[in-house]
Amino acid sequence: MIMRNCIYFLLVMLSFSCSQQNKPDVPVVESSMRYLENDRIKLGIDLRIGGAVTYLSDSDNGGKNMINSADWGRQIQMSYYSGPWPYIGPNGEKPVESWAGLGWNPIQSGDAGGNRSKVIEFESRGGNAMFVRCVPMQWPHTAGVPGDCEFECLYTLEDNVIIMEATIVNKRTDKTQYRACGQEMPAVYTNGAWYNLVTYLGDQPFSGQPVTRVVTANDGKGWPWVHFYTPENWVALLDDSGKGIGVFQPGVMNFNGGFHPGDTYKGGGGEKDGQTGHIAPVGIQILDHNIRWTYKTYFILGTVGDIRDYAGKHRQTASCPEWTFRDSRQDWYYGGDASDAGWPVKDALDVRFGKNSAIIGPVTFWKASDAPVLEVEGAFESASREITLTVEIQPVGKSDFTDWLNWSEGSQSVEAEKQQKEAEFPATPALVFRETITADGVNRVYRMNLAALPGYKNALKSLKLSFSEDGSARIKRIKLGAGT
Repeated sequence: MIMRNCIYFLLVMLSFSCSQQNKPDVPVVESSMRYLENDRIKLGIDLRIGGAVTYLSDSDNGGKNMINSADWGRQIQMSYYSGPWPYIGPNGEKPVESWAGLGWNPIQSGDAGGNRSKVIEFESRGGNAMFVRCVPMQWPHTAGVPGDCEFECLYTLEDNVIIMEATIVNKRTDKTQYRACGQEMPAVYTNGAWYNLVTYLGDQPFSGQPVTRVVTANDGKGWPWVHFYTPENWVALLDDSGKGIGVFQPGVMNFNGGFHPGDTYKGGGGEKDGQTGHIAPVGIQILDHNIRWTYKTYFILGTVGDIRDYAGKHRQTASCPEWTFRDSRQDWYYGGDASDAGWPVKDALDVRFGKNSAIIGPVTFWKASDAPVLEVEGAFESASREITLTVEIQPVGKSDFTDWLNWSEGSQSVEAEKQQKEAEFPATPALVFRETITADGVNRVYRMNLAALPGYKNALKSLKLSFSEDGSARIKRIKLGAGT
């Protein structure tokens, strides 16, 4: 539910960026642009709007700009989500009513009222890299409410690849630990020529299996955005020649994507036209009041073969996932009334939990045959001195590889649409394993034989740990593998 609600808020914003209302006119002047280029590609960022990417071309594909800038919700840019909902500015500024549900939402370009983010540092680094730091604006506001944070972005060119290293540095006075939300890592918008949305949908990643055209010409698909799971961590937008841009995010397997507004507009249009292709890797993160969080995303220009080969060579997913919580949450988050001691993480997740609250792992991929054992290392405490730990394991199923609508502007409600899709493409039920653990504050390693669980086979994608009693824990490590 946490992920679904946050992605819903995220997609409300995306739907606005595909409308033709309240579009600030952003004239791009040469003095505001900074470029990186080599003998093949050229990347341009605009310092008037926080250093967001407004230009990207590939000489191997005609040299035309691929990036759409019809409004400030597009470009390639950083954007983040957290609470409260609604977010009220420091001087009592209220958000636009239609955007209040987005909560705290600083973005790199500017706000819904046309107030630009402010670049506070720019540096060219070595000819193939440039760094920009800005104070973003709260998108849902029109009164010019700065984000109580800073964005840092390092862009680096390597042959036909752009590496985007994006960092949010929070400086919030509100110290509440709000629930985890879906974060765009980042959002990418292309011009209308790049409309074919392609990825791998299946449970045999990087084994030479065919790719899928999720959106293509005259298929009636693309808007509202579709959402899907890909264990190869990449999605591409291609033109009719089969060339374009691939977005590879090694830590994310859930993506949004599509084309707006429909079939008639596929294949044409420039950077100020409304039609646009879209990709966004979506990861779930808690954004503490003082967090410094960095992700690194790769944009590969070329064919599907180029993009897929690069992702295969640079993938980070191990055959047996392991999370060691030395200095970060490792993309884990909480459900119910669970929370932790906040940022920074020091040697373990210092968790407080209530009955039936949960800690939830990131969406990933593993084969049951590679990981028959689950290990949880930590020190648990409760008044009863004993806790039943419930492990829910989500298999990969048909619904993961079927695109489904996240958001619709039609008459059907989001909830009704969700129910319809779940009826048509039901998710595979979670597997449940229960283990009694000692809760006396002593650190132990608990090994659970998942291979004995009926249905534990084939491909799996996530873990959820819940608790039978109120209590606390210092969890050092969670590991899937062969055991010892």
